[in-house]
Amino acid sequence: MSRFLFHGSQQVIEKPQFGKGKPYNDYGLGFYCTEDADLAREWAVKKDLDGFVNKYVIDEQELNIL
Repeated sequence: MSRFLFHGSQQVIEKPQFGKGKPYNDYGLGFYCTEDADLAREWAVKKDLDGFVNKYVIDEQELNIL
């Protein structure tokens, strides 16, 4: 089964990479995604700047979901 994940950013990110974020985020370094496109839109904008909602497909077939 596949699922869509969204990431709000100031840029288009085609290939997410761990460790490129800011270490002082709420949960530390990481590439944060959500299943809610509207929430990703909120993350994408900063003050008077527009951003992008990046959409990814994750194949859950080989994953163990906790």
